[in-house]
Amino acid sequence: VIVGKITPGIMLTNFVKTSLGDGEKIELTNSNKKIYNILGDYPETIASYIVPKVINNKKNNAKFVWLTNSKAFKRFLMAMIKKGDIFK
Repeated sequence: VIVGKITPGIMLTNFVKTSLGDGEKIELTNSNKKIYNILGDYPETIASYIVPKVINNKKNNAKFVWLTNSKAFKRFLMAMIKKGDIFK
């Protein structure tokens, strides 16, 4: 058994768009949507990066990070120039 850490960051899933993932839609505030648009990614995007690393890992206590501090910082800087909508 190999044990490690996965830090995917912010993912846009049904859990985010519905009340506790049970299907009842909730409306996020504009500030929450803004954060998701800057830092959020789709699960498939994160999985395509992390899954191969996990499968090929041979060491205990390995850490797999998608949204690093530097990546988050760059996204906040780029948000002033590039507007996205992850909810579409």
